[in-house]
Amino acid sequence: MPEPAHKLTVRTAIRVGRRVFRDSVARVRAVAASIFLSVTIQSAAARAAEPASAHTSTPPATTTPAVANATPANDAKPLTHDRGVAAGLAVVPGAVLHGSGHYALGHKKTALALLMGEGVGLALALGGYATLRATGNSRHVAGPAVAATVFGASLFFASFGADLYGTVATDGGAVDLIPRAPARFESELGYRYVADPHFAYGHFVVESMTLRQSHFRLTPSAWFATNSSNVRYRVEAAYRLLGLDPGERGQRDDHVDIVLGGLHQRYVPEHFQRSGIEFALDTRFDFAHLGDTLRGSFIDLALGYGIARVNYDIQGVAVPAESDDLLLARVGLGVVLRGRAAPGSEARLYYDHRHDDYAAGLLTPGRISGVFGKFGADLRWFFTPRVGVLVDAQVGSAMVGGLSLLLRDGTLAAQGTRP
Repeated sequence: MPEPAHKLTVRTAIRVGRRVFRDSVARVRAVAASIFLSVTIQSAAARAAEPASAHTSTPPATTTPAVANATPANDAKPLTHDRGVAAGLAVVPGAVLHGSGHYALGHKKTALALLMGEGVGLALALGGYATLRATGNSRHVAGPAVAATVFGASLFFASFGADLYGTVATDGGAVDLIPRAPARFESELGYRYVADPHFAYGHFVVESMTLRQSHFRLTPSAWFATNSSNVRYRVEAAYRLLGLDPGERGQRDDHVDIVLGGLHQRYVPEHFQRSGIEFALDTRFDFAHLGDTLRGSFIDLALGYGIARVNYDIQGVAVPAESDDLLLARVGLGVVLRGRAAPGSEARLYYDHRHDDYAAGLLTPGRISGVFGKFGADLRWFFTPRVGVLVDAQVGSAMVGGLSLLLRDGTLAAQGTRP
């Protein structure tokens, strides 16, 4: 007896997904192999060309602060000393060959790392997107495919942005003087406007508070619609596995946090409410590990999973509760602000995959519409070590934007200043 058509469709989708995944892995291996081969050949040629005097021992140099035109750490001969020219090369041909700007300035190791990031990111993004298209966003492969697409695309654009940033930034040494540890206490009070024609709300008051003690963090927050049509409560508890704690000094802000969250949201006119819990791994990687020219730039990566229950409150009608789950993924590319900005100031572009907040997910044409989340940008600017503002904008199926006042305590002042 022949199998039902829908079972054959699912099996075919799974086979296609597996084949696309194998192809993407093959692309990654091919890129890595070609890069490794080129590095090996270049290294052998470089060693053969070195004069004998280059191998003689020399006394260690005195440590001095980095300057804009410092010789690259790997002593590669630069093609140009003009940062304007290098920035242009970071765009053309850098849009295709990431790391071109750093290569022109003689930072070949950093350029190679950025090129590898491009290759791996492109392979992941293409493999994940092809899987979604081929399977019609099948639930059997959607999670890994979306994660591969999101993180692959982010790695691709991060390597390009880092190359351009590193060629134009000339004050990397100033970043080393900025304390990077988080504050012990921070509060937020602000306003958000939500442009969504499907719901009655539009104006919100936003409140949050963050308390940190050693490795632990607790952050309760709430959004209140001014017309009382909607309210969203949320609380996060986090434990820092790696990274700076309040009061610690350090020049890098790498961290790895385990986050457990809970939320409750009420839609009053629509007569339903949603409650859920979630778990995520939240990380930040400082690009300075790839080269001194990238000091002050970073990438945020978060991945998690959430489940929720939707209850209906319709008078005279018994509607059974529903359950749903969601993939949590967030990627942010940012820079540390210096100059007149107090420690803790930074600007960031980000992608957030969650669909259950006010901006929700993007609407796109085709079979995979609704798969992807939203894009956003935020700016944290502190006028003093204790007072600052937050500007936030998000674009999904709805648009969200607003401004908040930030107050904090328990921070370290930059060297040469007082809190």
